[in-house]
Amino acid sequence: MYSTSESVDCYYTPNEFFSWPRESNLALLSANWIEIDLNDKCDPYDVRRTEAKIVPEVFNRLKLSKLPPPTGYVLSGSGGIHLYWIYNPVDAVAINKLIWQQIAKSLIESFGTSDSFWHIDLMATKRISGFLRVPGSVHSRTGLHARYFGSGTKYTFDELLMYLDLCYLRKNIEKSQLEFKTSLASSPRNNIAKQPKQPKQPKQPGHQRYGHSIKEWWLKCINSIQNHFYKQGGVPKGKRDKTAFILFVAFQHLNKNTAFEKLTKINDELIGLSVEELVSLTRTAKTTHYKYRKETLADYLEDLFGYRPEYLNKKSKVKLSSDEIKERQKKAATDTAIKKRSNSQQLVKKAVKKITKETGNKPTQQAVALFTNLSLRTVKRYWIT
Repeated sequence: MYSTSESVDCYYTPNEFFSWPRESNLALLSANWIEIDLNDKCDPYDVRRTEAKIVPEVFNRLKLSKLPPPTGYVLSGSGGIHLYWIYNPVDAVAINKLIWQQIAKSLIESFGTSDSFWHIDLMATKRISGFLRVPGSVHSRTGLHARYFGSGTKYTFDELLMYLDLCYLRKNIEKSQLEFKTSLASSPRNNIAKQPKQPKQPKQPGHQRYGHSIKEWWLKCINSIQNHFYKQGGVPKGKRDKTAFILFVAFQHLNKNTAFEKLTKINDELIGLSVEELVSLTRTAKTTHYKYRKETLADYLEDLFGYRPEYLNKKSKVKLSSDEIKERQKKAATDTAIKKRSNSQQLVKKAVKKITKETGNKPTQQAVALFTNLSLRTVKRYWIT
């Protein structure tokens, strides 16, 4: 049952953007959401019966989780459901974006996981620039319209924080930012006098320098996916589409000409989708060059694995105590003084040698001071009799 309507598979971004919908272009934050998908694709003729079953389960879970009631929800046309918490738009400044992410995290954690026939799409729920199906548009596979149901509360941003018990977030983030700026200002590197640049050493013959490689990064992604699902004996239902898609994107980054062939091989071994399903899944990725930030890919793989691969985890910054900062500053000052003394001593020594060679006589201290542009006092300190 495939629809040919002009309104097929239309998507929008609930938050507002200055231009192309990506996080760097965010203008206003207008909503948070939870996207719920079925573990298995639903037959088009069973969608409405599935919706009648999933809605009571989801709202019962909402009640148990004690989350504030959503403003409304969308039945996507495939059996899934999108819950929306809509609020008056706020500027998408850095601190509000951080708070938005914490709201999404809180919604997911409070709602909890499901042992039923549905699950939360973690990637879609946590993506601030995510695309969701437009109410009234047609789902191409089932031919059914996405329907919106809403008569719930429209919140303010701060009200939603209050209901989720997250009012402390803004103060904590502001405090962390202030502490970071303070520690940065007092960092030893900001108190060390700049040293003259040393001439670059010529590379030794045959020396090869290995640096960051996008291809190696995606290869690591492919290997981690394969290893994880080999141990599980295959990709479970509900994760097959996402696994196939991200593997194809990864293979595209390695070699576009062989990407589909390699995906087909892994599909036969681990995933188990039909060729028609693979072709449909990879259609957009064949013409669009998908780029993922480290954080975005980490979210995607966490959705697949239930944990973040170690190589994608953020390295936590070690916070130094005030005594440790003072100790480092003291050491840096001492090292700088030693380096400065050594440089001045070498400068005086070389000047004496050069002037003696050119004139045949040992120069006076005043002559060396003029030659090196050092003070007479400094020359006297390092004068060698």
